[in-house]
Amino acid sequence: MKMENVEKFNEAYINDDLKKCEFELFFLMLMYNTDIRDGKEYDHDLKHILFKTNCIRNPIGMKYTDRDYEKTKQILGDVLNIANAINDAKVDTRDIIQEGITIDKRIIKDVLDMAAYTECFYKMNSVNSARMDECDAGKIPFIEQLISLVVFNQDQTRLVKENYMDFINQDYQTGMELSIANRPVEHYENLEVSVSDNFESILESMNEIIHYLYYRFGENLKVQIVNTDIQLKRVHPYENADFEKYLYIASQRFLICRIEEGIRYGYYELGYVDKSQEGIREYAFSLENDEKYKARRMGVLRREYQVRNHTLLDYRNQEDIPIIYEKLSILSDELIGIQTKEYALFEFSKFHPDKALFQEVEKVAEIKERIVESLTKDYYLDCNVKGICIRDLLITYKYLDTLSEVLYFASLKCIDNKKQDTYFKEISLVDISYLSEELSRMHDFELEYAEKLIDRFIFHEKKNRDDDIFSQPLLTISKSQVILSQALLDQVNLDRFIERQFIRYKKNVAEVGHIFERKFIEKLKRGYSKGIIDFKYKEIPNFHVNTNKVKYEAFDGKEIEYDVITVLGDYLILTELKAVMTSYDLNELEKRKENVKEAIEQLNRRKKSVSYDWNIFKKLVSIDLPDEPYDENHIILIACTDTYDYTPLKKDDVFITDDSSYLKYFTNPYLDVVTAYPESASIRNVKSIWRNGYPEAKEFMEYLMNPVTIFPFANTIKKIYIPVPVMDEKDCAIFCEEYILPEDPIVTSMSEIEKKQKKTVINHFKKIYPNDLCPCGSGKKFKKCHRGKGIYD
Repeated sequence: MKMENVEKFNEAYINDDLKKCEFELFFLMLMYNTDIRDGKEYDHDLKHILFKTNCIRNPIGMKYTDRDYEKTKQILGDVLNIANAINDAKVDTRDIIQEGITIDKRIIKDVLDMAAYTECFYKMNSVNSARMDECDAGKIPFIEQLISLVVFNQDQTRLVKENYMDFINQDYQTGMELSIANRPVEHYENLEVSVSDNFESILESMNEIIHYLYYRFGENLKVQIVNTDIQLKRVHPYENADFEKYLYIASQRFLICRIEEGIRYGYYELGYVDKSQEGIREYAFSLENDEKYKARRMGVLRREYQVRNHTLLDYRNQEDIPIIYEKLSILSDELIGIQTKEYALFEFSKFHPDKALFQEVEKVAEIKERIVESLTKDYYLDCNVKGICIRDLLITYKYLDTLSEVLYFASLKCIDNKKQDTYFKEISLVDISYLSEELSRMHDFELEYAEKLIDRFIFHEKKNRDDDIFSQPLLTISKSQVILSQALLDQVNLDRFIERQFIRYKKNVAEVGHIFERKFIEKLKRGYSKGIIDFKYKEIPNFHVNTNKVKYEAFDGKEIEYDVITVLGDYLILTELKAVMTSYDLNELEKRKENVKEAIEQLNRRKKSVSYDWNIFKKLVSIDLPDEPYDENHIILIACTDTYDYTPLKKDDVFITDDSSYLKYFTNPYLDVVTAYPESASIRNVKSIWRNGYPEAKEFMEYLMNPVTIFPFANTIKKIYIPVPVMDEKDCAIFCEEYILPEDPIVTSMSEIEKKQKKTVINHFKKIYPNDLCPCGSGKKFKKCHRGKGIYD
């Protein structure tokens, strides 16, 4: 019913029938008001449905017009006036609504939020766009602007690499050093960011400018080729106030877009509106659902740590690294040697290195490839997405990344820190045909297939709405050329790159659910080990896993099928698995949340079926169950995904977690901490999860809301307000809540655990006699249960 009103609203909006829009919006308010009076939960539902269906247009969108602003402002303003009049006892509104009815304040707050959102972001978009158009750095030709951006980013990366030791602990490394917010921000006092955040801001700003440049010039990009001896007098990113201002404006725009997206997808709500002493309008946006956002933020940090953790543990090519870099230096000398003219940029057209030598040097990029292979489910890697195998894309990335490293090493031998014009050698303009032909030669791909592989990494000059520099690092600069930059290749998040393939080409991943379920059960059946380097598995005590397929016609006449059924002590655990992939965009995250909602509904139905269909259920499972069904207080419901974005949440008595956290409790009940020292890496078991030496149901439920996989971050992240830069009185002052990492979570967690261990001596395993009850909780005597199995001996 509500969607019918939404459709009528949108139709009336297109036809400029504003009175009809007001009527449909007001009717929606009344329907939600009735829901609240009937006792239904209200969670910003009106605002969410209007944003989701684009009834409230995005004021930062390219197609948003002044007319859109005036229409939206009038609709929301008139509806607010009606609602306030209804709630005012002094105003007679019996001709509008039944006497005695008032509109819930939460619904009115939603309309106020949307009105403030429209006002704030329309104004900021207008001011920011004007600045972009007026800035002198934005008036130089397209090619020079693009090269300026890439050279600046590349050189900033070079400086960080050269000064890397200044950012880390000299004694040991945890992998999180660059994520700690400990570096001051220029435009605001008492605000600090991390090196990673600073680089992300530069990249996001570049992404905004690049989209803007291609929006303006992409359709008319008729240049067939840009010569490598082009005049670059106007390309001076350093000591250039206009260029610095240009980046500053872009940085402002990125933050505005980021906050707008957060509001649109239900992460932020309006906290307050005020005026500063200088008369500038202030808008503060607070987290709409702190638990939801915190879970998302910790998921991001967990992924960062997991990648860096694997890097520290990757011993396989440690001994080869010096040799690889020697060969890399040989190739860079070869690149320098083929330059026939003193060009400002390196020329690659005659660079055809020995195949065996180049493949040896490709090992420099293999750590990243191995990490993504170890962290990505095989189904995704083996999948074919619109004619391209994902594993072949990883090979292509390895090739491109290695080529960019050759360029980087060559540039280090040629640039002069005192001569800014030599910095141009850090990037190159390369023919797309060259990249395809060399990829085909190096890895024996058919040329046509190699062309398709390279194309997946190209940021296109038009129809590039779904492109970004984080997945398409090869920037088109002419009809036949792209910019090659080591910094842009190196920052590619391959996990996200893979996700983008599935999103862009609408690849159905339902099949992976069956593989996910099979492997999940296999890991539970395998048992537990004492750490990530212990490959001896033991039976999990006090725990039983069903291995039969359980499917039948349920009490409601509909078929029902269970994913994972286990018993822990005297509790039944029903687990629904959902393969949803990691989400790097909020809109995708919200879409996939529907899978979690579906899991919650399925689990609650299965819980009812256990009660109503107990005899059928009991016969079908492979584990022994009691004669009477479990009461509802002894049934644990878990929605488990293959992503970290929803851990730890709880909805309708259903725990929401990820497979890594879930399996950790049962199959590896120890906290492993990895640190790297100058000469080696170290792994330490610093904490046992099972307090009594075996898993218990109540402990497991407590664990699900605070798993060890998140506690280093849960204990250290801090919520602060992040400001958007204010450039003059034309701006609004916008603030939003964000979680930062003020200290190294791994170091902090290790210190806290060690302090507790010094204060308390826990005797997990007291002397157990043969006729004592087994500690596993089975109810059997020790001599007939786990005696001699190594768990309690």
